[in-house]
Amino acid sequence: GRPTDLTRRRWERFGLSGAKMIWGGEASAVRPDGRGNPKQLMILKETVGEIAGLREILLDTHIKHFGTGDDLFIGLQLTHSGRFSRPNRDKGLEPKILYHHPILDKKFGLTPDTPVMTDAEISSLVDDFIQASVLAKSAGFDFVDIKHCHGYLGHEFLSAVDRPGRYGCSLKNRTRFLREIVEGIRTEAPGLH
Repeated sequence: GRPTDLTRRRWERFGLSGAKMIWGGEASAVRPDGRGNPKQLMILKETVGEIAGLREILLDTHIKHFGTGDDLFIGLQLTHSGRFSRPNRDKGLEPKILYHHPILDKKFGLTPDTPVMTDAEISSLVDDFIQASVLAKSAGFDFVDIKHCHGYLGHEFLSAVDRPGRYGCSLKNRTRFLREIVEGIRTEAPGLH
């Protein structure tokens, strides 16, 4: 979950690009079990200094080549890979799912006894996204992007029409995950977009 020399080089190139709005380069997992591969960046208390260092490389490079960094808007995408999680092995899925999907379960070899996340586990994950946002703000980022696309966990909530409980069935419940995260960010990291 930590940057390598190649990651630092990539962020330096973002600074060289001249772009004024930068989405932080790649999605950063908010906890270890949400990584899409074992090397995916994570923003945790143990890694926040190194993530802040990536932002500094980008900013310093931009200032060196363009004279100022006052016009930059730099964000970090936060994610949990959900059913596509591979936190320990590149080829070994360790999925976290919200419901059983007949096509995706078959495609990825999930069995009917593959556990579905509980509402309590989801509530804990909401807290992890909020904490990651607080860390992103402390690292100097202007905004966070809560990943809700491409079938990852945030996106899966939107199709959880058969899931019972606080996070499924109705549109209100299926959007609760994102709404709770946004509300928590506004409370715990005021000023972070």
